[in-house]
Amino acid sequence: MNVRILLAAIAVAAPTAAFAQVSHSRAYITGPVVVPNEPDYVVPAQPYPSECTDIRQRKAVLDDEKVTYDRERDQLDAENAELARELRNLDSHDTAAVAAYNARSDEHNRRVAEHNRRVAGMNDAVAELTSDIANAQPYCGFAWNGYTYVY
Repeated sequence: MNVRILLAAIAVAAPTAAFAQVSHSRAYITGPVVVPNEPDYVVPAQPYPSECTDIRQRKAVLDDEKVTYDRERDQLDAENAELARELRNLDSHDTAAVAAYNARSDEHNRRVAEHNRRVAGMNDAVAELTSDIANAQPYCGFAWNGYTYVY
Protein backbone atom coordinates (compact mmCIF):
# COMPACT_ATOMS: atom_id res chain seq x y z
CA MET A 1 0.00 0.00 0.00
CA ASN A 2 2.89 2.34 0.67
CA VAL A 3 4.00 1.95 -2.92
CA ARG A 4 0.54 2.92 -4.15
CA ILE A 5 0.46 6.00 -1.98
CA LEU A 6 3.95 6.94 -3.09
CA LEU A 7 3.00 6.53 -6.79
CA ALA A 8 -0.17 8.57 -6.29
CA ALA A 9 1.79 11.34 -4.59
CA ILE A 10 4.31 11.40 -7.44
CA ALA A 11 1.49 11.50 -10.04
CA VAL A 12 -0.09 14.49 -8.25
CA ALA A 13 3.22 16.29 -7.68
CA ALA A 14 4.66 15.80 -11.21
CA PRO A 15 2.52 18.50 -12.93
CA THR A 16 3.29 20.91 -10.12
CA ALA A 17 7.03 20.28 -10.54
CA ALA A 18 6.73 20.89 -14.29
CA PHE A 19 5.24 24.34 -13.62
CA ALA A 20 8.14 25.16 -11.34
CA GLN A 21 10.73 24.77 -14.11
CA VAL A 22 12.07 28.04 -15.46
CA SER A 23 13.48 28.54 -18.94
CA HIS A 24 15.15 31.61 -20.37
CA SER A 25 14.97 32.49 -24.04
CA ARG A 26 17.98 34.04 -25.72
CA ALA A 27 15.92 35.48 -28.58
CA TYR A 28 16.07 39.21 -29.17
CA ILE A 29 13.00 41.14 -30.16
CA THR A 30 13.77 43.80 -32.69
CA GLY A 31 11.72 45.99 -34.94
CA PRO A 32 11.22 45.06 -38.58
CA VAL A 33 14.07 45.75 -40.94
CA VAL A 34 12.74 48.01 -43.67
CA VAL A 35 14.90 49.01 -46.61
CA PRO A 36 13.07 51.41 -48.92
CA ASN A 37 13.33 50.83 -52.65
CA GLU A 38 13.92 54.50 -53.27
CA PRO A 39 14.86 57.25 -50.86
CA ASP A 40 12.14 59.57 -49.70
CA TYR A 41 12.05 62.72 -51.74
CA VAL A 42 10.81 65.94 -50.28
CA VAL A 43 8.43 67.59 -52.70
CA PRO A 44 9.13 71.30 -52.63
CA ALA A 45 6.25 73.63 -51.94
CA GLN A 46 7.13 75.82 -54.91
CA PRO A 47 8.12 74.61 -58.37
CA TYR A 48 11.67 74.93 -59.59
CA PRO A 49 11.39 76.04 -63.22
CA SER A 50 15.12 75.63 -63.85
CA GLU A 51 14.98 71.98 -62.82
CA CYS A 52 11.90 71.36 -64.99
CA THR A 53 13.65 73.06 -67.92
CA ASP A 54 16.78 70.97 -67.32
CA ILE A 55 14.71 67.77 -67.41
CA ARG A 56 13.01 68.84 -70.64
CA GLN A 57 16.39 69.63 -72.24
CA ARG A 58 17.88 66.31 -71.16
CA LYS A 59 14.87 64.48 -72.64
CA ALA A 60 15.22 66.40 -75.93
CA VAL A 61 18.92 65.51 -76.14
CA LEU A 62 18.18 61.83 -75.46
CA ASP A 63 15.39 61.83 -78.06
CA ASP A 64 17.86 63.22 -80.63
CA GLU A 65 20.45 60.61 -79.66
CA LYS A 66 17.87 57.86 -80.08
CA VAL A 67 17.12 59.01 -83.64
CA THR A 68 20.85 59.10 -84.40
CA TYR A 69 21.45 55.66 -82.90
CA ASP A 70 18.46 54.20 -84.74
CA ARG A 71 19.82 55.55 -88.02
CA GLU A 72 23.26 54.12 -87.22
CA ARG A 73 21.67 50.75 -86.33
CA ASP A 74 19.93 50.69 -89.71
CA GLN A 75 23.28 51.34 -91.44
CA LEU A 76 24.93 48.57 -89.43
CA ASP A 77 22.11 46.19 -90.36
CA ALA A 78 22.57 47.03 -94.04
CA GLU A 79 26.34 46.43 -93.75
CA ASN A 80 25.65 43.12 -92.01
CA ALA A 81 23.37 42.03 -94.86
CA GLU A 82 26.07 43.01 -97.38
CA LEU A 83 28.68 41.00 -95.45
CA ALA A 84 26.34 38.00 -95.40
CA ARG A 85 25.93 38.26 -99.20
CA GLU A 86 29.70 38.49 -99.63
CA LEU A 87 30.21 35.45 -97.41
CA ARG A 88 27.79 33.35 -99.49
CA ASN A 89 29.68 34.29 -102.67
CA LEU A 90 33.16 34.07 -101.14
CA ASP A 91 35.65 31.63 -102.70
CA SER A 92 37.06 29.96 -99.60
CA HIS A 93 40.15 28.82 -101.54
CA ASP A 94 41.18 32.41 -102.38
CA THR A 95 43.22 33.41 -99.31
CA ALA A 96 43.43 37.07 -100.32
CA ALA A 97 39.63 37.31 -100.67
CA VAL A 98 39.12 35.54 -97.34
CA ALA A 99 41.62 37.88 -95.61
CA ALA A 100 39.89 40.95 -97.10
CA TYR A 101 36.48 39.66 -96.01
CA ASN A 102 37.75 38.95 -92.50
CA ALA A 103 39.18 42.48 -92.25
CA ARG A 104 35.84 44.01 -93.31
CA SER A 105 33.99 41.72 -90.90
CA ASP A 106 36.30 42.61 -88.01
CA GLU A 107 35.85 46.34 -88.69
CA HIS A 108 32.08 45.85 -88.81
CA ASN A 109 32.13 43.93 -85.52
CA ARG A 110 34.21 46.71 -83.92
CA ARG A 111 31.69 49.33 -85.05
CA VAL A 112 28.77 47.21 -83.75
CA ALA A 113 30.47 46.83 -80.33
CA GLU A 114 31.12 50.59 -80.19
CA HIS A 115 27.49 51.28 -81.12
CA ASN A 116 26.27 48.88 -78.42
CA ARG A 117 28.44 50.62 -75.79
CA ARG A 118 27.00 54.01 -76.70
CA VAL A 119 23.43 52.66 -76.63
CA ALA A 120 24.05 51.10 -73.21
CA GLY A 121 25.26 54.47 -71.93
CA MET A 122 22.18 56.14 -73.39
CA ASN A 123 19.96 53.52 -71.71
CA ASP A 124 21.54 54.38 -68.35
CA ALA A 125 20.89 58.08 -68.99
CA VAL A 126 17.26 57.30 -69.92
CA ALA A 127 16.77 55.33 -66.70
CA GLU A 128 18.15 58.22 -64.67
CA LEU A 129 15.99 60.72 -66.55
CA THR A 130 12.89 58.58 -66.06
CA SER A 131 13.52 58.54 -62.32
CA ASP A 132 14.06 62.31 -62.30
CA ILE A 133 10.84 62.86 -64.26
CA ALA A 134 8.88 60.68 -61.83
CA ASN A 135 10.30 62.58 -58.87
CA ALA A 136 9.65 65.97 -60.49
CA GLN A 137 6.14 65.09 -61.63
CA PRO A 138 4.34 66.76 -58.69
CA TYR A 139 5.82 70.18 -59.38
CA CYS A 140 6.74 70.06 -63.07
CA GLY A 141 3.40 68.74 -64.26
CA PHE A 142 4.65 65.85 -66.39
CA ALA A 143 1.94 63.42 -67.42
CA TRP A 144 2.26 59.75 -68.29
CA ASN A 145 0.46 58.67 -71.48
CA GLY A 146 1.24 54.96 -71.06
CA TYR A 147 4.39 55.05 -73.19
CA THR A 148 6.36 58.11 -72.23
CA TYR A 149 6.14 61.26 -70.20
CA VAL A 150 4.61 64.24 -71.98
CA TYR A 151 4.70 67.89 -70.98
